[in-house]
Amino acid sequence: MTTAALPDAPADDLWTVAREAFQAGATAQRVCRELDISPTTFWKRAAREGWLRRDQPPPRAPLDPGRAVDDLATALDKVWRRICMALDAGDALAAVRWTRIHSQLKAEALAEGRAEAADRRHAGHTLSLNALRTARETPRTPVIPEAKVEKGESVFPDSLSPDHDTLGRPPSRGADP
Repeated sequence: MTTAALPDAPADDLWTVAREAFQAGATAQRVCRELDISPTTFWKRAAREGWLRRDQPPPRAPLDPGRAVDDLATALDKVWRRICMALDAGDALAAVRWTRIHSQLKAEALAEGRAEAADRRHAGHTLSLNALRTARETPRTPVIPEAKVEKGESVFPDSLSPDHDTLGRPPSRGADP
């Protein structure tokens, strides 16, 4: 009696391809059909590894073209979308107009960034100057470190301290007593 061999589970690299395709926006049905994976196996593996669409962070809210703009970055994004919409509609003249506005906004953002950097540099210089001024105004008392003297024996006879009395004799000056 022969037993039919059960098909092996799909390889890990196949699951990597399946996960990437699914996360890129392909439907589960299409991924299963193209990679020859059972839909039940696909859904179980996706749930176990946490790559279902409900497990992913919510997408950013779409930009409303009619809403007022709060900051320069949003304005740049909005104008860029208008350029794309004009190009998709085949309106080259409108795309050129929006491109001009985008260039002006980008130059303004660059100038604003440079001004902020200059302000930060100026604030840093001011802090440094203030620190130098306060350092000059408050006199410092010099810190004299204690002398580190190691105790040891000397082989030289006149290396004894002056208060050390050697049998009442003065220390020799190189001559033998």
